This record gives sequence, C-alpha cells and structure tokens, in this order.
Amino acid sequence: MKKRVAVLMLAALMTVLALAGCGGKKSSDPVVGEWKMTKVEAMGVSMSVEEYLQAAGMGDMKMEMSIKDNGKFSMDVVGESGDGTWKYKDPVLTLTADGESVEAEYKDGTITMEMSGVAMIFEKK
Repeated sequence: MKKRVAVLMLAALMTVLALAGCGGKKSSDPVVGEWKMTKVEAMGVSMSVEEYLQAAGMGDMKMEMSIKDNGKFSMDVVGESGDGTWKYKDPVLTLTADGESVEAEYKDGTITMEMSGVAMIFEKK
C-alpha cells in the first residue's frame, strides 16, 4: 500500500512539473504585453484618449498595441491595423513595420511614442 501511494505521489509530482513546464517562457522585457493608449499630449495640452476621440469625432475607435515575446507586435489605431517587429534596449523601444522604424520610450510602466509633435501614452491593460 505504501509503495502504491509513493508511486501515485511521484506520478502527481511529475504531472505538476510537466504542466508547469508547458506554461511557456515568461519574457523579462517589461514592454511585452497588451497596451492601450490612455492619453494624448500636444502643444502643452493633455487629454484622455476618450476626450481626444470624442473631439475628433471618432467615437469608440480602438487605440491598442500588442507586443509579443517573440519579437513581433501588432497595433490597431483608429481603424488602421498593422504589425511588425520590435526591439527593446532600456529605455528605448523600437517598432519597425514596412521598413519604417519608430522609437518610443518605456518609463514608469508606460510607453510614450511621439510623432509630429504629438505624444501618445500607452499603459498596460
């Protein structure tokens, strides 16, 4: 009986270890994850994305980015979607799509991307 319990416990332990191994590798890059644009800043004015979209007459458009641990990313910004590759070297996040690269800054849990004098701030979902 004791031998059977020991074998069952060993089998259970092996199952738990095998399942834990299937969980996949966690990325140590803090930029990996699902991001949502939360704020827009331009010419000294800061507003939430909701306020910005309302003022621009764009309603419930998405402004999201997904950064995967395999070096790829995808974005959905006001109806336009795209994907590409990324590299991160603290604090600079470089996003490359269609041969064009854009640099962003990761700081204090946010990603800030500036384009044409407009800062777009993303926070993890």
